[in-house]
Amino acid sequence: MSKTKKKKKDAVEQIVAKAFAHPLRVQILIILNEKVASPNLLAKELGRSLNLVAYHVRVLEKYQCIELTGTKPRRGATEHFYRATRRQFLTDSEWSRLPKSLRPGVSGAMLKSAFDDVDEALDAGTFDEMDDRHLSRTPMVVDKKGWEDTAAVLTGALERLVEIQVEANDRLSKEGAEGMLSKVVMLHFKSPDIEDRGAEEESEGRTS
Repeated sequence: MSKTKKKKKDAVEQIVAKAFAHPLRVQILIILNEKVASPNLLAKELGRSLNLVAYHVRVLEKYQCIELTGTKPRRGATEHFYRATRRQFLTDSEWSRLPKSLRPGVSGAMLKSAFDDVDEALDAGTFDEMDDRHLSRTPMVVDKKGWEDTAAVLTGALERLVEIQVEANDRLSKEGAEGMLSKVVMLHFKSPDIEDRGAEEESEGRTS
């Protein structure tokens, strides 16, 4: 990679890290990846003040994570509507640039959205509706290479999912068929060591 391209890539990653530096911005981006919305609608959905949401929307627009799609007159003012221009996803390189103090907040925002999606599907009865729905939990003991190989598999799967979305949109637009909203959640994280968990459980037993 040339020095010019590397500088440009580094600059983009720094901007993305700044855009994701607040959990509320991540929540806003998650919503705007699924639909067009205004700060007013976002504030109601998130249960936050309009001023706070509007501020974070401006930050996301500044960092080119969202774009204005239109406006609508409302009660003597103008309501602005936005959509996302990038996914609520950080590459490994972008994640590495995010300060460790901010990472739990970003992960928490993403996990809340994922858990809310699952709860909604369970309540609606759609979670188990499809015969080939997927649900798995796979604990593994791996070395550094195993961890990296697993991460590479998931990155490849994510890239293919984006391709599938594009292909499906093309078929739906041509055939006029009715689409279904599908959500894929992938998790890969380091679990506490067995010895650490045993020590925690023993400590809890002594204090209970």
